[in-house]
Amino acid sequence: SVLLADREGILFFGPCRILRRQDLFGGQDLVLAPIQESITHFESGELANPPQILLPTPMAVFRHPLSARNVRFEITEISTRGFSVRERPEAGVLFPGLIIPKLELVFAGTLKLACSVQVVSRNWVDGRIHCHCQFLDMILSAYRQLNQIVARAADARNCIATEVDMDDLWEFFFDTGFIYPKKYGLIQSHGEEFRETYRKLYQELPEVGAHFTFQENGRIYGHVAMVRAYDKAWLIHHHASRPMEGRRPGFVVLKQMMHYMNDMHRLPSARIDHVMCFYRPENKFPARVFGGFAEACGDPQVCSEDLFSYLPHTNLSLGKGLPEGWQLAEAQPVDVWNLRRFYARRSGGLLLDAIVSPAVAPEAAEALSTIFQRCGFHRNVRVLALKRNNTLHALFVLDESDIGLNLSELLNSVKILVVRPAETPWPVLAQALGQLLATYRIGRVPVLFYPHSYVEENGIPFEKCYQLWIFDIHHVHRFLEYVQRRFHLRI
Repeated sequence: SVLLADREGILFFGPCRILRRQDLFGGQDLVLAPIQESITHFESGELANPPQILLPTPMAVFRHPLSARNVRFEITEISTRGFSVRERPEAGVLFPGLIIPKLELVFAGTLKLACSVQVVSRNWVDGRIHCHCQFLDMILSAYRQLNQIVARAADARNCIATEVDMDDLWEFFFDTGFIYPKKYGLIQSHGEEFRETYRKLYQELPEVGAHFTFQENGRIYGHVAMVRAYDKAWLIHHHASRPMEGRRPGFVVLKQMMHYMNDMHRLPSARIDHVMCFYRPENKFPARVFGGFAEACGDPQVCSEDLFSYLPHTNLSLGKGLPEGWQLAEAQPVDVWNLRRFYARRSGGLLLDAIVSPAVAPEAAEALSTIFQRCGFHRNVRVLALKRNNTLHALFVLDESDIGLNLSELLNSVKILVVRPAETPWPVLAQALGQLLATYRIGRVPVLFYPHSYVEENGIPFEKCYQLWIFDIHHVHRFLEYVQRRFHLRI
């Protein structure tokens, strides 16, 4: 077993054969050859994003980590997972297992994307050696640009995280009914701020968001967007489409998004473990696609759904003080542990892992609020515990963001998770809620209750229900296979 490393990290690790050995003063001179002809980072049978042949041919440029010589290869084909190159047998410098920490993908001599790669295979084809490299990491903005290049090579109408004309976008949202009169009324009162949020999202292309459109001659036919909602969880939203002869734009953009996630989650820089979305149970399309997968999967640790009651609450009434014995304070890890015991019996899903735990006990990484601030946005998540005599009764997840970041303002909301439904009176819960709404800048703050049975049993009037769908992104190939099989969609 051979391990080669420098100050920055490992460059190769794997079994080798000793071809020649020569004794030297104070040591030995060894000539080694790797035994493995190929290695893999992925499970067999996984669906891979299709590679494309690009013109003009992109280049892979790097300084060889062992010889320190500059190397340039023409890329024969490329996908969001990796690329292939050819080299002559007498001048071979690549071998399976070799890690190249700093490599540039150069497109048309101008666009340069930095990444790290590993050589995973080396095969003889027609007298030349074909080597395939897989990406180990790249920053999210570089991955997004690569994804756009590859997607447009497959179909010029695919647009991933490109600048969108705002007039075309609003016309599309209104024409598809995605923005309806009541929602428009909520937007209108914060019109200037709302427009600025979307200008930054769709024209500055920040790292905290991504959008996918299917266009023809500048006209949008399908659209879906994602935003980094929590530390390692991204929210799918704004999915809409309009008819197009011979195509299904709603599924086309869904496929674009799945291709994007299929390799995005493998990049450490992306920091993503979960994908989530809210949808109304009576909305047929997401119920069939997302709800259908949750049912077909049958494993809440892979994909879970939790039903929330929706009740907008005015922030004009700040509420009275809590009754004697009740306290409201920042949640601690022990509170999450108590909530987990209740939630395991009710659902056993991913809600706490995706939303609650990262906010209560964040990892030692850049804070979500700092990342959004760097991109010119506001985002904050707090979790408070409502207790009576030190016994946990409910947790409040306070989401704050720029107005309109999510059109339904579900990232500008309060989520109430009631741990002891039978012992938590609604008037106490309402008083605690009233104390928390003063910081919100919207007149009617969305409040989401879990479990839904608490609202029903206490006779609390609510407007509608939302399913919160959460998916472990490390099983994305199962979602791809389900959509391909269920909807005859070629992935």
